[in-house]
Amino acid sequence: LLPIVFDKDKVFGKSTSLESPLGLHASSVGEILDNPQYGDAKTSSSFAAIRSITLKPGENFTVASVYGRADHVTEVPGIAEIVTAPGFVAKKFARARTLINELTMGVETNTTNPLFDSTVRQMFLDNSLRGGIPTILGNIDDDTTYDEDPSVKVYHSFSRIHGDLERDYNAFKIDPTYFSQGPGNYRDVAQNRRNDVTFFPRMGGFDVKQFLSFIQADGYEPLTVEAQVYLYEDPDQAEKIAAEVTVDAKSAEILGNVLKGGPFRPGQLFELCDQLKINRTDDNSMFINTILAASSDHAMAVFGTGYWADHWDYYIDLIEAYLAIFPDGEEELMYDNELAYFFSTATVRPRAEKYVLDYTFDGTSKHVIQLDATYYDMGKAQEQEDFRSNRTGLLGIEASWQRTKGGETFKSSPIAKLFLLASIKFAMRDAWGMGVEYEGGRPGWLDSMNGLPGMVGSGMPETYELLLLMKYVKKVVDSYDREVVVPSELATMVTTVEASLDKLKSASYKDEFPLPNDVPEPLFEYWDEVATAREIYRDDVEYYFSGNTTTYTGKEVSKILKRWISEVELGIERAHSFGTIGFGDDGTSGVPPSFFSYDVTEWEETGKFNDMGLPLVNAKAMKVGIFPMFLEGPVRYMKTIQDDQDKLVDMYERVLSSGLRDHELKMYYLSASLEGQTYDMGRQIAFAPGWLENQSIWMHMSYKYYLQLLRGKLYDQFFSEYKGGGILPFMNSTTYGRPLTECSSFIASSAFPDPSIHGMGFLARLSGSTAEFMDIYKLMFLGPKIFYLNKAGEVEFQLTPALPSWLFEDKTADGKAQKDEDGQYVVSFKLFGQIPVTYHNPDASDLFGVSPNKYVITMKDGSVETVEDSYVPTKLALKIRRATKVASIDAYF
Repeated sequence: LLPIVFDKDKVFGKSTSLESPLGLHASSVGEILDNPQYGDAKTSSSFAAIRSITLKPGENFTVASVYGRADHVTEVPGIAEIVTAPGFVAKKFARARTLINELTMGVETNTTNPLFDSTVRQMFLDNSLRGGIPTILGNIDDDTTYDEDPSVKVYHSFSRIHGDLERDYNAFKIDPTYFSQGPGNYRDVAQNRRNDVTFFPRMGGFDVKQFLSFIQADGYEPLTVEAQVYLYEDPDQAEKIAAEVTVDAKSAEILGNVLKGGPFRPGQLFELCDQLKINRTDDNSMFINTILAASSDHAMAVFGTGYWADHWDYYIDLIEAYLAIFPDGEEELMYDNELAYFFSTATVRPRAEKYVLDYTFDGTSKHVIQLDATYYDMGKAQEQEDFRSNRTGLLGIEASWQRTKGGETFKSSPIAKLFLLASIKFAMRDAWGMGVEYEGGRPGWLDSMNGLPGMVGSGMPETYELLLLMKYVKKVVDSYDREVVVPSELATMVTTVEASLDKLKSASYKDEFPLPNDVPEPLFEYWDEVATAREIYRDDVEYYFSGNTTTYTGKEVSKILKRWISEVELGIERAHSFGTIGFGDDGTSGVPPSFFSYDVTEWEETGKFNDMGLPLVNAKAMKVGIFPMFLEGPVRYMKTIQDDQDKLVDMYERVLSSGLRDHELKMYYLSASLEGQTYDMGRQIAFAPGWLENQSIWMHMSYKYYLQLLRGKLYDQFFSEYKGGGILPFMNSTTYGRPLTECSSFIASSAFPDPSIHGMGFLARLSGSTAEFMDIYKLMFLGPKIFYLNKAGEVEFQLTPALPSWLFEDKTADGKAQKDEDGQYVVSFKLFGQIPVTYHNPDASDLFGVSPNKYVITMKDGSVETVEDSYVPTKLALKIRRATKVASIDAYF
């Protein structure tokens, strides 16, 4: 071990910038080591010191420094002995590189462009670090899925908040154990796990079930998603399993007590075994899988810091990803499971407790704003105290799930929870019936619009997602015509919403275009009645469900949703009429709006005050406020029209010619110019144009936009944008300033005052962009639905790639075109992370949305199945989905 210089003043002197080693100018390394060092009341350094060394020409010398943690200082000598063993550092360095290759092996891709192939692996890795890599535990020996076998467990390793340390504002945490992981933000995890089932089909419906279970009675979700925990409800079973995985009776007794003692995670078990000196079996895999196979798994989350408006936006993506692999599993997934409701300690205030009268930003007048939309609910906290363990002092997992007054955890089917969610979001539409209100105190995906909730704001992105949600639920109930059982409290709210719609219809109100900013009285009355019904519902289920339920037939749900869908579509039409207005935008672009605000023009004081002493009011009249263009508007809208080529092309052309296009960089701004906008709308107004959320190139939203082009089969437009530098790795490396395989949070746009950094990427590489990239990759190499049901309801397999010719042959790329023995151009990848698939393309032409005309499927037993068709029939398709018996697939075009 080398001596350590821990007194930074010996190296830097009194230079607090730590930029110049003034101490080394005055003393040699040897002199520093020979004299006292002082570490009290100062930040320590950790420099490995070498007194002197002589290097001959061409020689080099490496100093390896090892950093880590120990539970106690007495452990350090033992650690030092390990890390100073000959070859330890070199071995660990090699293992780190091997591990990265192992983690990304499932997306090994071979095209004519090695940079593209490397980008795929890096994107998969970064996506996994943000969302976690799903590991199949428990029953690892069969090919059964999580849905089929309760002994199959899914555990996400490596996830952590936002992904990495580059975001210095994060409370970054990751456990120093086996199966290391940390908590992640809901929005991040829900997006980055979108395609888990595509690469790990044994997961089945795990992600869908987990995230739908987090839906609360009030229609919101918690902020922080934590790792699964495991539990033994049967003490005898815990003792039996403990005896199987230990080597002596004492160890079995101790481990049995651990398993009986409450929830645990895999890494904790290994740690406890070491701490408690439990002699477990030498086979770590057998040890943990035996324990988990017999346990029950439980989702975990924490409320966090508010109710974000977009957390539910990602459910349809998760469901569609599942159905692309298991189209035959929809009915069972939606109807034959029971999910609890997450129980947070925060409650959304009714309008009468959050609409306050205050001075405007300039202090010249007063206006009504929405403040402190949620509060810490002491009643809920007290409710959770019933589950605090007297032994550990910790809350039990039952505390996080809402109960009935009888003490039972209340559960509903997934389709019922989705109908509940759609009902509440429908009842949250703004006074013009356009955007979904940000009445929970937080905005949607674009969280820099953090002032918008205070402006009584609403978001069209959530409305577009609401339309998709309603259409999906309607499709399901129409397909299976089964009953939907919901809490009776929700049914009461639905009845009121329906009556209010009847009343609105009887008022004979009709839109007259152009629409006025002031909300017409019939619409305002409808909004007020429905919002009141929503508030009464939430009050009824604040602490408990009654336990009573209402049963709707499938046809009844379908009829309700049909009516609501028409209302949402009408609201979208109104929103497009109002459009966007901003600097350089006269409202004629035809680009869909993203956000609205509402100015309360008439109000009455209630005589009550909020905690800050501001008067509380009831709104009596409103008018809508309009914002500039944001890219999220067309992105989400395009999801609703992705089957209409003409509308998609029109929208693409409108965005291309709008203020959202950065013509210098040939990319898309997150927003058009925000010049002249009020600071009330959010923090982005504090940034210079082109920086952070103010008119920069936000890679995640840009990638969402490109993904919609591909989903809508605008192949020429998509690949023009792709190869033109909009997507990695085809950006200009010098301008981008980072490796072309790594994303950034944002790119400084040409709107930024300093032209020298236009096009340069900044901040964390582990952004949500990776989720969109992997979706793009899936569509490019697999197609939208590789498994589908034929007319007889049987599963068939079909590949429908969207691959450009330049991935088969590109003389500008560094790699060489690959050919088979017949001279056909080939590209290869892996299906489900394990089955090599090779595309054979005779003339290296574009393969845009076309399927092969022949499949050659080689089985692991050496047999070969040849299918002379564009699809693979049921029996063989199911074998492919199981994956374990298939060695490779060759597809010929």
